[in-house]
Amino acid sequence: MAVLDVPGASLHHTVTGSGPVLLCIPGGAADSGMFAPIAGLLAEQHTVITYDPRGISRSTLDDPDEEQRIEVHADDALRLLDSVSDEPAAIFASSGGCMQAFELVTRHPGRVRTLVAHEPPLTSLLEARPDIDPDELLAIHRERGIEAAMARFTAAAGFEMDAGALPPGMRKNMEFFVVHLMKMIGDFTPDYEALKASGTRIIVGVGKESAGQPAHEAAVLAAGRLGVEPTYFPGDHGGFAAEAAAFAPLLREALDA
Repeated sequence: MAVLDVPGASLHHTVTGSGPVLLCIPGGAADSGMFAPIAGLLAEQHTVITYDPRGISRSTLDDPDEEQRIEVHADDALRLLDSVSDEPAAIFASSGGCMQAFELVTRHPGRVRTLVAHEPPLTSLLEARPDIDPDELLAIHRERGIEAAMARFTAAAGFEMDAGALPPGMRKNMEFFVVHLMKMIGDFTPDYEALKASGTRIIVGVGKESAGQPAHEAAVLAAGRLGVEPTYFPGDHGGFAAEAAAFAPLLREALDA
């Protein structure tokens, strides 16, 4: 575990393996532990960087109340890449982490060779958007606690999650997500034309078992906007963790194509 000091934050991260650089960007309230089941498998052929995003788990903020912005999170990802290599890299991003990956690719054409964006929750593309209002969730959080807010969120998102008894670390991360990250992620709209012109090969991944969930359906539509077919991976929204052994070979194949 290493620490990279960046403007306004300190990023805890791990670098393992050897070969072409692959940065793994978690989404939502997740930290680097989300990639633990698959990181070792990917490190057989890549130099894998996993990290806790600013404000999450061990990555501290100079100002915990500072407004979070996608471009700052994208800069964090770029600085992590630059700390390891200046060669064009690959990124595997999950869920809300896809937003900073899209921003990085748009702002720094050529820096990312391949981006695999797994189920980016671009729900503004959906005709019937999920009933998730960040202001409502903030109110639930204030009045009834983070467990109630996350139960409301996961129900609307179609995820299965028991938020009844959260460990302290996860509670802190979910509070940070509801208070600081949810609106940032939900308000983000990629520049699809800039992404297509970036020179980065973009693969939009979806879970074979998550059909019908808003993030899955939004990702399929996002793939269409980018002019690519969605790529199906084992499992659901978190299939890379739950089914790592089956997921890793397909991801390596996508990265190396």
